Amino acid sequence: MTNPGDSDEWWKQYGGSGVSPESGAPGSVPQYPQQQPSQPSNYPSTPQYPQQPGQPPSQPQYPNYQQPSAPQYPQPQQPPAYGGYPAGGGYQPYGGFPPPQGTNGLAIGALVSSLVGLCTCIGSIVGIVLGIMALNQIKERGGEGRGMALAGIWIGAITIVLGILYFVFVFVLGMSGAFDSSTSTY
Repeated sequence: MTNPGDSDEWWKQYGGSGVSPESGAPGSVPQYPQQQPSQPSNYPSTPQYPQQPGQPPSQPQYPNYQQPSAPQYPQPQQPPAYGGYPAGGGYQPYGGFPPPQGTNGLAIGALVSSLVGLCTCIGSIVGIVLGIMALNQIKERGGEGRGMALAGIWIGAITIVLGILYFVFVFVLGMSGAFDSSTSTY
């Protein structure tokens, strides 16, 4: 067993019956047909293909499917009789109720500037002016933010009043001599 191909296991694995290829047994060596070279071949040298038929095969016929029709949209409704209310829902491009508005920007500005006015007097004045403008816009156009506008006005007004009282208090104390250093007792 010096050559790797001489093993019996190899022949068993590939369908052999356990004999070596040198034995010449019918199951161990493939058998090829013997052809006489002197005998002429019945086959032509080039392969012959069958002729194409004159008519090509017809295409398969599929059932006729109808195209889907266009989607049906609801027709617009007639306006209600005089004194009635329009039907709810749907998009009304002209007229109808205006879309809901958000919070008025001037009302937000009034509240913020009035809160800033707790530190500076200018913010309170701006908050009062913006609050009054916001109330006028809300009355004319509608919308939300009336409470913020009123809060901006009230906070601004209270801040200005407290600022004025503070300056009056300091002025009165200054005039009375409470801060006078000449009357000290050492």
